[in-house]
Amino acid sequence: MIKIENIHKRFGQNEILKGVDLTIEKGEVVVIIGPSGSGKTTFLRCLNFLERAEEGSLQIGDTTADFKQATKKQILAIRKKTAMVFQQYALFFNRTALENVIEGLVIARSVPKKEATEKGKALLAKVGLAGKENHYPHELSGGQQQRVGIARALALNPEVILFDEPTSALDPELVGETLDVIKQVANEGSTLVIVTHEMQFAYEVADRVIFMENGVIVEEGTPQEVFDYTKEERTKNFLARTAVYH
Repeated sequence: MIKIENIHKRFGQNEILKGVDLTIEKGEVVVIIGPSGSGKTTFLRCLNFLERAEEGSLQIGDTTADFKQATKKQILAIRKKTAMVFQQYALFFNRTALENVIEGLVIARSVPKKEATEKGKALLAKVGLAGKENHYPHELSGGQQQRVGIARALALNPEVILFDEPTSALDPELVGETLDVIKQVANEGSTLVIVTHEMQFAYEVADRVIFMENGVIVEEGTPQEVFDYTKEERTKNFLARTAVYH
C-alpha cells in the first residue's frame, strides 16, 4: 500500500501542491489527469524524492518518510521501492538497450552481470524488443526507446512504477505500441501511478482516475464515475472535448 498525506510543494512563492492526500492499494492502477500546470508531474516526482516536498509524509509498504525531515537512508529506501518511466526516456545514449536495462541491477542492486543480462534480455523480449539488445538509443524509434525505459523499470522489480506522460514525446503513430506494453504491465498486477493526457487509455487501463487542478484533487473515482457520471463542473469542462469510446 502507498499512503500519501498532506503533500505541499512550492517553487519560490508558487505553491504547486496544496495538501494532497491519496492512498493506493497494492496492485491498483491509478491514472492522474488534468490540465497542464495542475501539479500532476510534480506530485509524481515527489513520490520518489526527485522533488522534495516541504510538508507531508509518504509510506510505501513498510517504509515511511517525512518529506521535510527524510534522511538519505530513508530516501534511498523509498527509491528502492519505486521506478520511474520518464517523458523523454532518460536513456544513456552511449549504452545499448540491454546495458540501459541492466544498469540499475548491476550498479545499484549488485546483481551479478550474467544474471542481470539474462533478466534484461527476457524483459526486452517481453516489451517486444527481442533482437534489439545491442542497439543504441539512436538506432531505435521513440516508441522503442520508451519500451526500453519500461523494461528498465521492470528490471528493478519495484513495488510501484511511476509513469510521467509516457507517450507525450512520441509521434502519434508510435503511441499505441507503448500504451499496449503499459496495459500488459497493468494486467500483470503491478502497482502503477500514471500521469497521462491519453483519455481513452486512462478509461481502459485505470482502476481509479484522479482529476487534478491547481495543486489539489478535484475528483476521483472509477473510470466510469469520472468519465461517464462526472460530478464536478471543472472536471466536466476538462472532459468536454474528450471522446472516450466504450
